[in-house]
This record gives sequence, structure tokens and C-alpha cells, in this order.
Amino acid sequence: MNSSVNQITLPIWLDNYIYNELGGKYCKVNSDMTVIDWDKSNILNYLGTYFPRSYAEAIYIFNGLFNNRDIDFSDKEELNVFDFGCGTGGEIIGLLTVIVDKFENIRNVNISAFDGNHHSLRLFERVLENFKKVNNLKLSITPRIIPTKIDDFYDMSVLESVIDSNFDIIMTFKAICEFVTKQQFESKNPYKHFIDTFISKINKNGLLLIEDVTTKNTVSQEWLVEILDRAIMNYNIINRNSDYNQAIFVSHSKKENDVSKVAWRIIKQ
Repeated sequence: MNSSVNQITLPIWLDNYIYNELGGKYCKVNSDMTVIDWDKSNILNYLGTYFPRSYAEAIYIFNGLFNNRDIDFSDKEELNVFDFGCGTGGEIIGLLTVIVDKFENIRNVNISAFDGNHHSLRLFERVLENFKKVNNLKLSITPRIIPTKIDDFYDMSVLESVIDSNFDIIMTFKAICEFVTKQQFESKNPYKHFIDTFISKINKNGLLLIEDVTTKNTVSQEWLVEILDRAIMNYNIINRNSDYNQAIFVSHSKKENDVSKVAWRIIKQ
């Protein structure tokens, strides 16, 4: 893997598994998505289309982060990760791929994977098990699946109460845009609400990563990246994409150089 290149190819084993074994379909959707409500058929479309993108995005972002030593885990044997809205887990598999490549010292990774769609979580569990089997890892990976649907402030506070306070990485990929679409936090900025809720859960040397699409939301009539940037104004941003968005390309058996345009911000305490 080369972190200076924003062009990623899905590994052959992963390509074969999500398309041939699990039945993922490439089906791009050009509209505001609320994946949490999708049935199994639509989730298989998501698996074949957006899982590879999240995988590539995570590899690009975390490779750059660790290469630049913005965050250094070289003295740790264990990492705790919380993924808010993990979906089918593309970003988790991407992160684990980078950890295996970069950190021989890390022996255990504990993953708290939250999502409100049960079909997505089941697919994530299957992909993770295959990842461990194919890579024959010395690394121990322990997932904690949190199947919870967030409808309002109360649900968010319940989720906050059941997770720990010592995460090395808290991340969310293309999930908060759904809260904007569904207007679940009334007039409150959902990105800021996410940060305010979870920033105290990262440890001293940990990070909080927000990544999302940069489209204009048809419900709020605002560009999502502008809502995001209002939310982070008073926080310690240690890394971010340059310009308006970051174009990251992923190739697989269903699409050559599929482009994902995202904005991402990394926060420390």
C-alpha cells in the first residue's frame, strides 16, 4: 500500500468474498440515503458499492495519518476502536489492514461496532471473520456488536452510557449525513452533537475521525461539509482533507477507478 496514492484496489480475496460469496451488487445511488431503513436486498447493493469505497477511504486516511506521525501507536499492544454507524464495515476492514501493515507491536484490537441496520451488522461480522481467516493473523480482533437505532437525543444518550471511555479511535464514515436527512436532532448540528457526545470517550492520545460525503443535502438545503465545518470550529483539528473534498479511487471487479468524494476531519482532545 502506498499512502501517497489515492488509488486503492480491493484485494482479490475481499473482492471474491463480497461479490461471489455474499452476493454484493454494484448499484450507485445519486440521492440522500437513509441506509438504516434498508432491507437485505438494498444492503447487498450497499455492500457491493459503498463497502469498497469506505475500505479505500480508511486505508488512505489512516495510512497518511500514521505515516505523518500525527498519531503514533508504536508503543501500544492493544487498541480500542468505536465505529459509529459502521454499516457493512468497510472502514473497519480498511483500518485493520493498515494496523496489520504498520504496527507489529499491536496484539489486540477491540472493536465496538454500532449500527441500526441488522442486515449490515450480520454482513460485517461475516466479512470480519473471513478477514481473520484469510490473513491468518497473530493479531487478536474482538468485535462487540451494538445493534441500536438512534431516533432522538434520548437514544444517543443511551448509546453513550453503554460504551467505554478509553477509545484510541472513534470514527464515523458517511453516517451522520443520514441524521441530517431525517432531521433527528431538530435544529442542533448533528456533527457537533456527535462530537460533544463522544469526544470525552477518547483517551489522551486518541483521535476522533469524522468522514462524510460532501453533497448538498436536499432536506436541509445546505452543503454537508459546511455543516461539518461549523461543528468543528472550537476543536483541536490535527489533520483534514485539503480543499473542498478528497477524491479517493477504488478499483474492483465491478468497477474500475470508482470515485468517492468525501470530507474528513480528525480531532484530538
